[in-house]
Amino acid sequence: MTDAYESPLPSRGSIPPPQQRLPGTEDTALPPERRLTWKKGVLGLAVATFATFVFATIVAVIFAAFGNDDTDNHAFQFIATFGGDAALVLTAYAMTAELGRPTLATFGFRPFHPSAYGWVVVAFVSYLLLAGLYTVLFNPPTEDLPEQLGADESVLLAVVTGLFVVCIAPFVEEFFFRGFLYQAMRNSWGPMLGAVGSAFLFALIHFAPDKFVPLLILGVALAMLFEKTGSIWPCIMLHALNNSLAYAVSF
Repeated sequence: MTDAYESPLPSRGSIPPPQQRLPGTEDTALPPERRLTWKKGVLGLAVATFATFVFATIVAVIFAAFGNDDTDNHAFQFIATFGGDAALVLTAYAMTAELGRPTLATFGFRPFHPSAYGWVVVAFVSYLLLAGLYTVLFNPPTEDLPEQLGADESVLLAVVTGLFVVCIAPFVEEFFFRGFLYQAMRNSWGPMLGAVGSAFLFALIHFAPDKFVPLLILGVALAMLFEKTGSIWPCIMLHALNNSLAYAVSF
């Protein structure tokens, strides 16, 4: 009878020797998010920006063809904004897919430890203190996106704008800037430089010079939050909380 405590492992002589990787194939064993580099991240941002510009131009031409050449039109603003969001998500997915089959976890959509809530508080308080100091010193203008989208003109536009600012924008921007761009830069430069580099581009791509410093601070806080928690969900929470407060104050 076989001993109930006999080891299930095969004898030493039956274990096959470890397989040696062929030279030049080492990177293929890494998941796609670990094989991203800063060059691929910057290229992805450039592609998404160009795609957004092309899409907005096409939409503007269509509007003009129907006799409306006002690009301040709220419908145009909404369509162009959603087109830009789609460009960010699709570009990040396509660039990552070139390195392997991506999943939601590839971009940071993973479960997180309850301690992540504490890191959210730390990141948000740090951001508020630094951004508040900047505001006191330089008094930048208030957020104007709700006005651009017509939130001050009707209840319906206010609700739709609120959904975009609080729900859609945090999800899309965290997907791209932390789940894709930050990971790409971190792989090349390490966490700190990766956080600063991705935050710099995050602030720059908003095309709002007066808001550059607060957005830079927010981008660094979000990247370090992602690094500490290993999940993009706490970043989306913080981003949504910040946008909620900014949206409320803008009224």
